[in-house]
Amino acid sequence: MILNDTIIDDIKRKSGLMFDKAVDFGLLSSYIYKDTGRTIGVTTLKRLFNYINDERKTSEYTLNTIALYMGYKSWDIYSSSKMLDSEWGYKDETLYINALEVGTRIMIQYLNRVVNFEVCAIDGQNVLKVTSTQNSSLKEGDILFVCKIKKGDILEANKVLRGLNVGNYRTNGEIKVIEIVNS
Repeated sequence: MILNDTIIDDIKRKSGLMFDKAVDFGLLSSYIYKDTGRTIGVTTLKRLFNYINDERKTSEYTLNTIALYMGYKSWDIYSSSKMLDSEWGYKDETLYINALEVGTRIMIQYLNRVVNFEVCAIDGQNVLKVTSTQNSSLKEGDILFVCKIKKGDILEANKVLRGLNVGNYRTNGEIKVIEIVNS
């Protein structure tokens, strides 16, 4: 599980940390212990912040510890207070690729472009395979390694596979529409 941006922002505000350095996760771990008497490991925190790629399921203990740190009695109460009840469970319309099932179809629109993807798995990591495009330099069959898609942000892939070629990709405009398309 990766924490959504709303919860990460809450933790940043409370801790005063930016999480742009690895040492920040160690500091957060000690702050959590000081405030709650409970521990969350540095590696677990890095995973929750998507700082490292790890597909382990987050325990109820860990989520409840985060809620306690934020001043709530349980994760259920904390997450309910954030109204995390959109189609993807995220108020901020962020779609985390590793949280999706293989075979999920996604459509995005930005500028005058439309790109359709299908979630596929490569070496245990979810990736986006282009199924069709309009006005985009992406081509059908391209494979994009993307962590998340967020409405209002650009789409950026550090790695794109096109046949035997490897490159990267970045949209020139912000994503205006994200839809999960039913087959």
